[in-house]
Amino acid sequence: MEHETAKRDSTYDAQAARQQVSQLAGEGNEAKASVDVKPAPSSLEAGNRADRETRANAGPEAGRAAAGPAGEMASAPSRHRRFGLTTFDIKMIGVVLMVVDHVHQMFASQGAPNWLDWFGRPVATLFFFVSVIGFSHTHSKRTYMVRLYVCMALMGALDFGLQQVVGYDGAELVNNIFRDLFIGTLFMAAVDCFEAAFKKGGNGESAVSDVDVRGGDGRIGSVHGVGDRAAESAAATGGFDTDSAAMYAGAHAGGVTRGFRVRKTLEGLLLFALPFVLSLALLPFMAQANGTESGAMLWTLRALTVLDPAILLAENTVMVLLIPVMYALRNVRHGRIWQCVAIAVVAALYALAGQTQWMMVFAVIPILLYNGAKGRGDKYFFYVFYPAHIAALYVLASIL
Repeated sequence: MEHETAKRDSTYDAQAARQQVSQLAGEGNEAKASVDVKPAPSSLEAGNRADRETRANAGPEAGRAAAGPAGEMASAPSRHRRFGLTTFDIKMIGVVLMVVDHVHQMFASQGAPNWLDWFGRPVATLFFFVSVIGFSHTHSKRTYMVRLYVCMALMGALDFGLQQVVGYDGAELVNNIFRDLFIGTLFMAAVDCFEAAFKKGGNGESAVSDVDVRGGDGRIGSVHGVGDRAAESAAATGGFDTDSAAMYAGAHAGGVTRGFRVRKTLEGLLLFALPFVLSLALLPFMAQANGTESGAMLWTLRALTVLDPAILLAENTVMVLLIPVMYALRNVRHGRIWQCVAIAVVAALYALAGQTQWMMVFAVIPILLYNGAKGRGDKYFFYVFYPAHIAALYVLASIL
């Protein structure tokens, strides 16, 4: 009976895996990928075999690719990383600083000191860094992006609704960090396309990986011809990162074809240009609705400010470009240092312009202390806390 159950589980897993790969291989015959899944003979034997074969086949590069922005293994258990800050810790530092900054925003007209604003200058940079980590290691980048877009739209609607219902003139609600983060995911997806298009391996050498990994249920899964990046991601997460596999399957099953390079390059350019193109499309509506108290044009503009991921509407505008820069540096040698250098360069530009945003440079302190561990879960805490505290502070300021 146990043998029959294991056989059925193996057949089901193989069918599910092949169904995933049928979507990953892309259209046409540019690339082929397959995934074979076989049941582990026992949980102990499965663990030992997976550990041995993953280390033997993945090689030293797998550790770096599956690591965090500076090369630390993101999948390492947090109990072994006692020193330093986890992703959760950095996020909470950003949350505390953000609340102080928003207290100044809401109560500035009532005498809140301007120096409270200083605390908020590193916040966006910290959230950008956390977003790079999240996008790098999420199981589904598409789901990650959809979730951010939905939050962006809901936050935009909340800002508009609060101003209409409460009508507090002491602060203008333009707070929507979700728009910045969603635009950042478009840029990061573009970087993924460029990396897939220009990844080495066009001659077929070292372009195909064959790595056995152990899933969460103890079974052994073999990734064949899906590409080293997808295999390394599978080894790091203990499962199959379908989005990474989809990105790299066509590129690494027997070498990168010219058609694949062109297609991925065009996709990357489109994704990168989209927030700028949407900004240009917004300008005519802004010009015509200027000074208009009512009418279809004004309501169209309001709808666009809620739904349009234009970089012109981003809370931090062009500073959002830090996200793809940090993402592109995530796996290079001494990547964390280079990320901090990029932050320092942007801070220097703000300093030359005489803006207090130069204080964003202090974000490098917790970033350098990042230990590569995830820390506590609380996956949806920020998605709830951010709009809730904005609304609470806005209503409180209007009452006082």
